[in-house]
Amino acid sequence: MTTVPELVAPRDPAGARVWRERRRDSRLLQPDLPGAMALVTDGSDRTTAPVLRDAGVDVVGLLAPEPLESLAWAAEAGAPRAYADLVAMLSDEIEAVCIEMAPPGSDVIARRSVESGLHVLLSRPMTADPDGLRVVADLAEESDLAHVVAMNGRAWPAAWHVQASIASLGRLDQVTMLAAPAGASGRAEIFDLVGRWCGEVLAVCAHPDAMPAARLTVDAPVTLALLSSSGATVLVNERPDGRLDTATITICGTEGRIVVQGRRVLRQDANGTRDLLMRDVPGTRPGLVEATYDVVRVTELNDAALVRGATFYDLLTATRLLTAADASRERGGWVEL
Repeated sequence: MTTVPELVAPRDPAGARVWRERRRDSRLLQPDLPGAMALVTDGSDRTTAPVLRDAGVDVVGLLAPEPLESLAWAAEAGAPRAYADLVAMLSDEIEAVCIEMAPPGSDVIARRSVESGLHVLLSRPMTADPDGLRVVADLAEESDLAHVVAMNGRAWPAAWHVQASIASLGRLDQVTMLAAPAGASGRAEIFDLVGRWCGEVLAVCAHPDAMPAARLTVDAPVTLALLSSSGATVLVNERPDGRLDTATITICGTEGRIVVQGRRVLRQDANGTRDLLMRDVPGTRPGLVEATYDVVRVTELNDAALVRGATFYDLLTATRLLTAADASRERGGWVEL
């Protein structure tokens, strides 16, 4: 039997801040006290609340675009409280908020949440207001609040292994990605991964006629090309059904090369060939799981410096590259950054 959630009206914001201070003090005696998180959702994915709980938070309330949707979706998600509006959520006894809503709404909620002293998790790497999001990130840093963005590549064990091994490949020459994820979120993942492996991206090309190579295979045209500060050229084939953890990625350097596909990491150098199997990624939404772990860590230990994953600053970098790719596609040629 489904329990009907309480529809919460606006309360006392100052009282909510006092509650959060007391909650931090309570953890000194109860270190296993779960973080109290609210979910803001547009209803596009009904799997989010269970993922958050499995990662260690207590989903205590839900805010949807309309009060009746808040009630219905909170009941479905098993949240005891539904919020009548944003003010009601911000004045509730919560420590963090997960935002699963498209911009510009997500940008507004992120700012209001940080201003209210809440840790913020974006379930999608998207923003419509980079300048505004930078202000939010700066405010979060000043207030020692977590500002985390879910990116699947941050939860991928093979990606971390490559990042630790890059230096041993010598000077990087080329990286290719076959069947990478398409779309804005997919490109944000690609930019984030390339930045971690190859250094800062200096130029972007998304126009077919200006690509340094037309295709990776007969049926795999190059749809995105990047030039990194390490000197590597990155050639990407994007597909609507593509995923990082199933793409074939080859990293070539002067001292060897690494080929990654899912859990498998193949390394070839002067010492021969080694074939490794990495551990599985967690769950069906690994980026959200890892981002939630970050929020849990910060909530429990009261130190935002403990975040290991992507932050709003990483999202801002990806957004700047997305803008450059759009400009390249429209005008032709490479766009330097």
